[in-house]
Amino acid sequence: MSHTQDGSELLTGPGAGGLLGAAVGNSGGVLHSWQLDHVDHRPGRSTKALYRTQVSWPELDGPQAPAREELFGASAHIGEQEKDLYVAEQTLVMTDGDIDVRVWRYPHDPWLPMLPRVCYPDIVGRTLAELGVHLGPDPSAPIAIDVVSYRPGRRAVLRAAQGGAAVFLKVMQPHRSGEIVDRHHRLLAAGVPVPEVMAHHEGLVVLRELPGRPLSRAVIDEGVDACRGEDLVALLDRLPASMYSVPLRPPWTDSVDFYAGIVASSVPALGPRLDALVREIREGLGSLEQRMDMRPHDVVHGDFYEAQVFVEDGRVVGLLDIDTVGPGRRADDLACLLAHLSVLADYGNAGRIDRAMQERVETAISTWHRTFSERVDPTELALRSAGVVLSLATGPHRQQETAWEAATEAIVRVAEEWVARARRAEAATRERLAQAQAQSQAPLTGQRPVAPATELTPGDDSPTQERRIDQIVQG
Repeated sequence: MSHTQDGSELLTGPGAGGLLGAAVGNSGGVLHSWQLDHVDHRPGRSTKALYRTQVSWPELDGPQAPAREELFGASAHIGEQEKDLYVAEQTLVMTDGDIDVRVWRYPHDPWLPMLPRVCYPDIVGRTLAELGVHLGPDPSAPIAIDVVSYRPGRRAVLRAAQGGAAVFLKVMQPHRSGEIVDRHHRLLAAGVPVPEVMAHHEGLVVLRELPGRPLSRAVIDEGVDACRGEDLVALLDRLPASMYSVPLRPPWTDSVDFYAGIVASSVPALGPRLDALVREIREGLGSLEQRMDMRPHDVVHGDFYEAQVFVEDGRVVGLLDIDTVGPGRRADDLACLLAHLSVLADYGNAGRIDRAMQERVETAISTWHRTFSERVDPTELALRSAGVVLSLATGPHRQQETAWEAATEAIVRVAEEWVARARRAEAATRERLAQAQAQSQAPLTGQRPVAPATELTPGDDSPTQERRIDQIVQG
């Protein structure tokens, strides 16, 4: 097997066909065609890939049966031992002495042992019944399964519907599910509108469906009328201070070098621009430390973007995917939303959304950006937006989009626009500070400023001391 250090060349190149053919043949099938569908590449460490294939099974379906579509996953790694491997029986491992490749047929992901129990309509009903979950009034009615997302070896989200009722099935590595359930309970107790946990088992969490619809759909249809920017900030401010004690998850901007490396490995021509982006983001955030406290004072969502927020009648009614809630900076969450929306708006330049949709999204970005800039430093907001956009530039290749190289370049350009906005914001801030300093040196009038009357309330649940200070000033 010819390969790069992390297996990416092997799993994304023509050699993957030989691996898949061997795995299919070992199970008694015949591989007719294959196509790379998704790739998770960690440069220098490992690669996971998902393939859509056409396979026939002569022994199972008969020699004349047509081929059917099957999903296969593959993982390649060098050196370090595979972690958190739970079910390896239905996988095939191939090696040349340096690199090991593990191949499996979906849904038998060796890291997600509960996946086979929820992805077949005739099995998921029994699984839910064993957990005490009953969907519709007629248990004999068929259950429809939709795969919302699947990242090999990491997680999957499925929607199970029966009649007019539906639940979401969140599949993960078993050691993580207890923590996720605890987070949902704590946030619900604090009044945060996250989904109710209906049941759980090791590696599976069953969640009640939220009301409303995702902001990702609403903002395309309604633009800024989908919800108010102030309500998005207020939603984040409801995250309880008790979550500040969970382990710190580094912000996206801490990993800009890592994401730039992934993008550069897939599109080497972007290397110089990526280097410049990383340098400006790092130097810009470093300069901010000279004039403001950059420590993580807030409780943050950690992955706050339009698909995670549910809205209804112009109100925010739900919040999804709270796995990453913990200490951080409010600018991280607000930047994450702006970054995702800016990439969505740029789809209009490639004809992926129509002009009217693009204008609605752009208006929402502009309006919400003004609101967010009143809450957090505008330079930090723009720099962190650039960092999140850079992380999104790994998506077109990972998801094997059509014309993924051009799509990657477009996202890098959006990141560059955020860096340019950060420069303008910082220049404006420095000008205001200089004017304020000049005014402070004017002759004193002898008048004393009026002290704020608001006092701190002992035991309040606001996540940060920073917010308490804001409340005092506003009072």
